[in-house]
Amino acid sequence: MSDNTTLNPGSGGNVVASDDISGVHHQRVKLTLGAEGVSDGDVSDANPMPVKGPLNNAQLRAAPIDVAGPVTDAQMRAAPVPVALDVSYAEDTAHISGARGALLLAVQRQTDGPTADDGDYTVMQLDESGRLKVSVQPCAYPDTTGDITAVQPTATTPVAGGTVTCDVSRASNVMVFCTNTFAGVNVVFEGSLEPTGDNGWFAIQALRTNANTVESSTGVLSSPAVYAWELSVNALARLRVRCTARTSGTQSWRFKLGTYATEPIPAAQVSATQPVSLTALPALAASTARTGFVAGAGIWFDDTSVALAAGASFTGTSRDVTVTATATAMANAASYPKEFRVSAESDQSGTLWVEYSRDNTNWRRMRSQATAAVTGGGQAAEIIVRPSWRYLRAGFTNGATLQARFTLNSLLIAA
Repeated sequence: MSDNTTLNPGSGGNVVASDDISGVHHQRVKLTLGAEGVSDGDVSDANPMPVKGPLNNAQLRAAPIDVAGPVTDAQMRAAPVPVALDVSYAEDTAHISGARGALLLAVQRQTDGPTADDGDYTVMQLDESGRLKVSVQPCAYPDTTGDITAVQPTATTPVAGGTVTCDVSRASNVMVFCTNTFAGVNVVFEGSLEPTGDNGWFAIQALRTNANTVESSTGVLSSPAVYAWELSVNALARLRVRCTARTSGTQSWRFKLGTYATEPIPAAQVSATQPVSLTALPALAASTARTGFVAGAGIWFDDTSVALAAGASFTGTSRDVTVTATATAMANAASYPKEFRVSAESDQSGTLWVEYSRDNTNWRRMRSQATAAVTGGGQAAEIIVRPSWRYLRAGFTNGATLQARFTLNSLLIAA
């Protein structure tokens, strides 16, 4: 049987839409919107059926929706099934075993860097060992400002406009600076261990920023200083400036708090000039005793200036470096030389030498030095020894050429 039904087929009636199901027609009906006596048009994609709602959060949470289970994977995927699960907790809620919560995620990053743009939500970062990365930097505090407009003569009697006070309990150092128009103003720097009150103020020192100057007051100023003051406020609760003299105007102060650890008034430890007091030791008198004598003299000998023939030698005078008066005493303060210096100069090469003797008869050559050319022409040699035998002498052996000039000198130095 075909769909649709013709009403009053004998006289050409209207055709009504119907659906033929096994010989039975089911009438098709269109929904039209509108209140009584009003047509708002047929239901369509452009004119959908209105549904009251949507449900708000309270309505959705009013009662959980029972789910008969178990629910198969196909059923779960067919349509989302609402499940009541509240994992939020009120403040100070006690812990109970089996409590549920949301997993807090973090990202492991071996290299530092942002995980989101400015203003976006982001996650915490862990290092390669699973430790939480944090950025540690000094705290920042707002500046404290105030005006000096009056004199406060005493520390414990408040005067309006006589002080500018700052809480420094969390600061390590403070930089202070004054501005504005004023004349004849002097303030003192004071600190307190008390967080409040008018008692317990005491003088503290400040360091000028442009010089190695430590002071407990600004001195009388008639215009803003070209420098600021730095103060160490470790363990202080409050810092203030108190006006002790003023002619006119308003002196405006600004306190900048820092949290870096500082030394207390570094300038007090290193200043431009430090007085030094010395006490002179008494002079030691000259003595013939071997112990503790003072001898700064020396004896110079002009040994020779006679030119030598080819291959010839010069032997100097024997020098007794003890000149003992007795076995345990010196004949004079300058008679025990500590050093023997000898030098020779010639126009020809040769060898300078020093000989030692214990008895002034048998000599042993202990040092020798060949001459070397010197700038400007000529040959020179020098020997310096510390005497260890009683007698010594200097000498020179010329080379294979006749000398045109020759000089040999020696010096015994006592100390």
